[in-house]
Amino acid sequence: MNRSLTPIIPRENFIQRITSNKHKYNLHFDKKISHQPSNSKLLLLVFQTLIVVIIGLLFIYLIYPHFTLRDFKLRNNSLLINHSPSSYKPIPNPIIRDQIILYRILGNDLPPRHKAGQTLRNVRFILEHETEFLNTKKWWILNRIADPDYEDTLISLLKLHKQDYIRIPFNENEYSKLDFRIDDFPKPDFFNSDEFIRLSKVAKLRAIDYTYIDKNLYAMNNNGGRNVALSHGKSQLNARWILPFDGNCFLTPNAFADIRARLNLFGDQYKYFIVPMARLLNNSQLLEESDVRPITPEEPQIIFRYDSDKLYNEQMRYGRRSKLEMLWRLGFPPSYKISAVSWEPDSYPNKSEEVQYQSAGWVFRLFSGQMSQEIKEAGSIRAFNRLLAIQNFIDNLDERIARKIQGFDPFRLFLYDEKLLNKARLDFWLGVPKVIEIVNVLINHADNILSEIINLYESESNIHVDANIHHLHLLKIKEKEIEKISLSGLMEESLRTSTMLSPDILFENVTTLALANYFSGDEQYSKWAANLIRTFILSSYAIGEQDNVEESSKIMNNETINNEGYNFPYLNKIPRMIPKFLNVDATFSKSLTDTDPSFFLDACRLLYRKRVLTHKEYMNLQNFASDWLESLINSPQNLKIGRQSNHRGTLFDLQVITLSGFVNDVRLYLRVANRARMRIGKQFNIPADISMPKISQNHEIMYVQNLVDIGKIKPLDYDENVFRYTTLNLQYWMLIVRIIQNGRCGSNIWQYTTKNGQRISKAIIEHFKYYNNRIYDSAIIALAYMAKNALKASGTDRDICQTQDEHIYSQYFDNIDNVINNINIGNKTNKEELNVIIGIGNEARRRGLPPFWMFGVVS
Repeated sequence: MNRSLTPIIPRENFIQRITSNKHKYNLHFDKKISHQPSNSKLLLLVFQTLIVVIIGLLFIYLIYPHFTLRDFKLRNNSLLINHSPSSYKPIPNPIIRDQIILYRILGNDLPPRHKAGQTLRNVRFILEHETEFLNTKKWWILNRIADPDYEDTLISLLKLHKQDYIRIPFNENEYSKLDFRIDDFPKPDFFNSDEFIRLSKVAKLRAIDYTYIDKNLYAMNNNGGRNVALSHGKSQLNARWILPFDGNCFLTPNAFADIRARLNLFGDQYKYFIVPMARLLNNSQLLEESDVRPITPEEPQIIFRYDSDKLYNEQMRYGRRSKLEMLWRLGFPPSYKISAVSWEPDSYPNKSEEVQYQSAGWVFRLFSGQMSQEIKEAGSIRAFNRLLAIQNFIDNLDERIARKIQGFDPFRLFLYDEKLLNKARLDFWLGVPKVIEIVNVLINHADNILSEIINLYESESNIHVDANIHHLHLLKIKEKEIEKISLSGLMEESLRTSTMLSPDILFENVTTLALANYFSGDEQYSKWAANLIRTFILSSYAIGEQDNVEESSKIMNNETINNEGYNFPYLNKIPRMIPKFLNVDATFSKSLTDTDPSFFLDACRLLYRKRVLTHKEYMNLQNFASDWLESLINSPQNLKIGRQSNHRGTLFDLQVITLSGFVNDVRLYLRVANRARMRIGKQFNIPADISMPKISQNHEIMYVQNLVDIGKIKPLDYDENVFRYTTLNLQYWMLIVRIIQNGRCGSNIWQYTTKNGQRISKAIIEHFKYYNNRIYDSAIIALAYMAKNALKASGTDRDICQTQDEHIYSQYFDNIDNVINNINIGNKTNKEELNVIIGIGNEARRRGLPPFWMFGVVS
């Protein structure tokens, strides 16, 4: 055995030896410590403690950040990036920009350019049939969808297919603040000018389209939606290519493959690509035909690289080549240009000399739903219908807001303010002396009317009537009286034989009787007001006076009268059907052209509320008003009158806005309320320096001069007629203002200031100053009170008038208050003077004063 080797020790002995040595070592170590001097012990203890602290700090420095840095970064990302410690510089993860983001921008359907509901159909078609492309993210942008239900349906469809979308909301309150641009044309009142009349139909439509520009930009948001897509796409860290496509674009696999190949080939050199487009006449073509490149003559779509710097011009509205403007900036050759006009902004930027794009693939535009507009030759029809569709869509929005938010109601009084009229009635019941004086005059005048018209009628017993109206006492005009009465074009030509009753007188009498009933509650006034309407407008028999007790007795004892169903007990005191004595509709005379219907139609509303006019009769009155309205807006002769720049043109607007409100044509009502303001800049000519008062209505002066020239008035009466017609024009303006204010929708004409500084309030101030010596004239008093109420209804004074205007108004209205307070109507002995003050009679009609204008028209 080799003795140099360590002897083998059994395992048990080896363990025992190690344990023994350990104990021996520990004991030895403890003994060494106990024998050390005290200073050495302290030094060793400090050293050991220091070692432990260093190891702990190293642990914290190396281990703790490993667990906490990620959470800190997530919670304070911007803070970490913007304020990282100088001693710590994290290595960022490299961003790989290789993704394509495809946006489809969904807007509102625009019939007749599109079929209603076509957007919804096309979105569903895309979701069900378009391929999911590799490394491509699809987004949908709901671009100010105005119909909440339609938008909800689109969102539900997108959610069903697990699609991402961005919603750009349509805010009705924001939209309702926008106005029409009516003052940017070469001359004031451009739409009534000879220059406008000579334009082609398309050119006229384009000029009208310009006035919609601000509403179009908000509601359509064409380029705004595209820029939202660009902004959102550039915010995506891995996005390289952004495709802000129209909502009805469809990509086939081969089309997208070609796009991707071209992007890979030229993507480092070009930031912009255009995608040629083809129109489909049927979406099923995509499912049935081969996926090959089609002929692509249509306006292309555009692709943007993530680092591109161009944005769509958001001042380019839909219908005015909003996308083409971007294409031209990229060097795309324009195929045609819309003819430039002075009022349009610069629509054609300098074309880029350098072509900044490449082409890529192709895209299909899904079917619009209008087959006739998709053929190649239909470009001009598409453009024309696009303009019609835009205006129709915006008119529809305005109507919806007028009804829903502003509360348009055709049954509301338009000229007479409901609250003011009711207050006057309450004051009458309370016994307020001034109100009692005027109501007494009203009642006396109504009694005079009754005494005249009752004697015109006789009983009609030779007519077969329904059993349900057997108890009624029907009346007709006496044969001997027919020759004395002109029915003023409201009935057959053969019955018009004299001028005893004109439309003006008829309207005034009906209004007087309706107001007499409103204040007194006496039903005979309302019944005979309704009878005048039946006789002279509806060609129906009148209904005679009957005692209520006798009438109830007849109804109770007549076994033939129906007493079952919803009609019992009777909701109406008169039957729904009143027999006619003429089976013809109402016709019109030329005299209606110069008649103000505003107060008469309010009287009809009051009578309908009292149920003395049946629903059918009220509908027939609406037909009467509708026929009158059609005659005004379609007759060449009436249109020529409406284009005049004097009081006749203003009366035309007053007639149209009143009649359209009565027949519930909100769109026409709003069109007049908006466009009527265009007249202000032409009718009035108030200089900036108004220190020297002058007549500011040159067209009224020319009108009067023409009357002198043709011998209709004497030269000596020139000044009086200038006063008459300038005051009349302002009176018509104030009636329009009050109708819009009481109707609660439409542009506030009172506040409107034209670009050349003209304003209704200024014109009235100038008129008051010039005719300061006629402060007691009834027309001036009525005009001042209407202006005072218009000012009050429009809001705070300082938001409406300049400081000088406010001072003059305040001073003048104080004077007017003193004048009218000193007028004792009950002591007026001159009947003609009294009639003018209260607004009845021929002279009051010549001055444009509504009957009893102080009730409800003003406070």
